[in-house]
Amino acid sequence: MNRVKIGIFLSGLMLLLPAAQLASAQTPKSFDVTQYGATGDGVTSATKGITAAIEASASAGGGTVYVPAGTYVTGTIHLKSNVTLWLSSGATLLGTKDITAYQSVAPGGSGRDWYDALIVAKDVHDVAVVGPGIIDGNHVSNPNGEEHIRGPHALLFFNTENVTVRDVTIRNAGNYSLILRHAEGVTIDGLKTLGGWDGINMHDVKNATISNCRLSTGDDSLAGAYWENVTVSNCILNAAANGIRVGGRNVLISDTIIYGPAKTASGTSLRNVTEAGFQILPNGSGNGNKYAAPSPVDNMVLSNITMINTGTPIYVAYSADAPYSARNLGVGRIIVNNLTALQAGRTPIYISAPKDNPAKSIILTNVRITFAGGETPAQSEGQGFSPYSVLNSYGVFVRNVESVELHDVRVGSTVADFRPAFFGENVGLLELDRFHAERVPGGSPSIEAAGIGRLVIDGKQAAVAKVSVSALKMPQAPVTAGDPFAITETIQNLGAEGLAEIPLQIGTQTVPRSVWLDSGEKTDVTFTNLQYAEAGEAPLHAGQLSKVLPVAQKNPAQPVSAPFKTFHNVTFAFDQSNNSFYIRAEGDSTVMHYGDQYGSIYLNQALPPNSTVVVKVDNPDLRSNWPGLSGIIVRDKIDQPGRPGAYVILGSSPAAGTYLEWAGHDSGVLNQHAEAEGFTIWPHWLKLHRQGTRFIASSSTDNVHWTQVGQCDVPDATGALDVGMFAFRSSNRFTEFAVSAQ
Repeated sequence: MNRVKIGIFLSGLMLLLPAAQLASAQTPKSFDVTQYGATGDGVTSATKGITAAIEASASAGGGTVYVPAGTYVTGTIHLKSNVTLWLSSGATLLGTKDITAYQSVAPGGSGRDWYDALIVAKDVHDVAVVGPGIIDGNHVSNPNGEEHIRGPHALLFFNTENVTVRDVTIRNAGNYSLILRHAEGVTIDGLKTLGGWDGINMHDVKNATISNCRLSTGDDSLAGAYWENVTVSNCILNAAANGIRVGGRNVLISDTIIYGPAKTASGTSLRNVTEAGFQILPNGSGNGNKYAAPSPVDNMVLSNITMINTGTPIYVAYSADAPYSARNLGVGRIIVNNLTALQAGRTPIYISAPKDNPAKSIILTNVRITFAGGETPAQSEGQGFSPYSVLNSYGVFVRNVESVELHDVRVGSTVADFRPAFFGENVGLLELDRFHAERVPGGSPSIEAAGIGRLVIDGKQAAVAKVSVSALKMPQAPVTAGDPFAITETIQNLGAEGLAEIPLQIGTQTVPRSVWLDSGEKTDVTFTNLQYAEAGEAPLHAGQLSKVLPVAQKNPAQPVSAPFKTFHNVTFAFDQSNNSFYIRAEGDSTVMHYGDQYGSIYLNQALPPNSTVVVKVDNPDLRSNWPGLSGIIVRDKIDQPGRPGAYVILGSSPAAGTYLEWAGHDSGVLNQHAEAEGFTIWPHWLKLHRQGTRFIASSSTDNVHWTQVGQCDVPDATGALDVGMFAFRSSNRFTEFAVSAQ
């Protein structure tokens, strides 16, 4: 009987070993790290002892390196082929705070800090990290790392085959918890992560299975590109950015829950917003891909997915408004089956492709989504396009797609929303079967489109509706040449239900619009983000109606003049037109923490201890880079970033609405954060009231009703401070800038 029990135990242990090792031996070889000098006392470095055990295992042809209960402080350790690292219950590998103890595996030995990691497997095969133990990155930060803050990854596989990660817990990673670059034959099962940036990040990975994982992350939970033949199942994802942000072909993601807000705030921005449940990152030009060739995203399938409290359920974009658009190759077919999304934000499902490379096929079947709602078509004016913008539909938005199919799709909102449920721009075929959209009295038609080739509803070609246009509503504010504006048509269906064509002509430009109307229906349709390039009179035509829209000349831009000064430590553009200021600023590191990059137009020592600064912020370029930030900056010396002293910003971002950030005592580093709700409506006003060392931040969409963003105490704020406008990775127009002393 004892022999039987022993045999069962050994068989179970052998299942954890790489396949090649099982073929070479019936009895696994075990190497206890404590027998090679490692001490689990939480103080003494165990790097040499663990390394010696791994080397001994590799020299013996492979085996299991056993880590018993205890806390083992270590720098980088390197796994070898045919070696399984077993972390027993109660065992913790704790990353040392000594940043010099970490080693890079960057290609070509370039020594890039980004490739540092606590556990590294490079150029190996048949390797595993398993067991119920813990890998703790110890929040190690690196001022030379990405964004001047990210430290070593926890677990890094580089150029590997036959990889297994099972049952381990990774927490407090300095960057990604688990990263794979160039791998084939990957099994990840039962992984748990908490904190860090990405949970699992894979690039150039083929034939991989991810299952039964619980990922709570400070950035994306699942991320990467160039995935091929990958399945993800039975996972629970909690992210401070995107639940899933991937690109690849032949990818199935099923039986997974994605929810927010994040348990762990973003290490970069301190945000907790789960921005998108699922974001496609179309594959681009691969960097030395070995396994998954760069290609358009194709055969990407989501099935049996539940999302709770995500900004947008699905975001697919590779046009000019998308991240990394220059490297995106496009989208073939994306299929979504059985999706339920509750408490989604104000941004719809968003599919946006460039006109010269449209997405081929988007198919949604059995989808139920409840959005936050509460918006109007007018609020989409000037918003730009991002997974966090208020767009001109509340349920589904598609642009430049050859075929869109919605089967058994139901969308609604918690608060009444007056935007269309569906908006399509340049869609070849739109097929709707049992499409149900909540619509409030006085709201827009449920379906609107700007260029649609063919509409099929419940298997039949859509009928054509005959309409009349009874009114053209002009903008209330003066229109300036080149700036966006909106026109509203009042229309009525004169017959049976059907699809009505109601184009708007502005000068020689025709803006197409198709709307679905019930029999006899009368409604308003709003055309947003229109532009007219020349000053003068713009003739408008809609149906039998004609009007003339006065268009004012834009004041010529001039260099910023005294008393205003400028500063930038990024690529920038500044100009001034009377009391209107423009900043376009690039950058590669966020303002938060150690990046401290911005362009600023400011006044020197102009904010006394008891005073208020107010500014109106607009988005003239419709530019919405997700980490972009713009607003009010207060600093001891704005032109001396990195200098200890008072430092406060009140900024708006398309990714997280408006938030207040400030520097801790004598740090000169933005390391404190308070935020309002995670979306931004342009234009809006920002106000920062100073009472000595106390700052009170507020925002408003009308300059009358204000919402408090947060308060902070900045002990370094003594005397008069520099104050001005700033932008980072954003372009903004600032008007009504004023400082008033109390």
